[in-house]
Amino acid sequence: MSKRFTALCGLYCLDCIPANQKLYSTINDLSMMLSELQFDKYASLKSQSNHVFKHYEMFIDVMRAIAELECNTPCREGGCKKNCAIRECVLCRGLDGCWECDCIRECKHLELLKKIHPNIEYHLKLIKKHGTEGWISRRKHHYWWQET
Repeated sequence: MSKRFTALCGLYCLDCIPANQKLYSTINDLSMMLSELQFDKYASLKSQSNHVFKHYEMFIDVMRAIAELECNTPCREGGCKKNCAIRECVLCRGLDGCWECDCIRECKHLELLKKIHPNIEYHLKLIKKHGTEGWISRRKHHYWWQET
């Protein structure tokens, strides 16, 4: 099961915000409830006494944009980014993942990910050492802002 959620780049799919099913379920429930309540009309009325409600449509737009980020399929099964340079590179080289490549430190494809995911090189080393089934419990935080 761990291998299924070990992305080709060395991230753990279930740590990604787009894979957070609770988030997307909550957004869906909230969207339905707001629609059923016709909250847009209520927000219009409330905007007369509270200027924040003038931005209700923007709030809805942001919620829709977040909903579009949802990812239900792991990287290994073609999920996440559809045109992923890392996936193309790994598959073209016949590798199981970036951890099998000798060019990790200089890799242009991993550069952007390193800015968002500070532990990606550490994770790649873990996978190389412990395999796709044994690295998960040893991983560090996913995003840079989660640092403790």
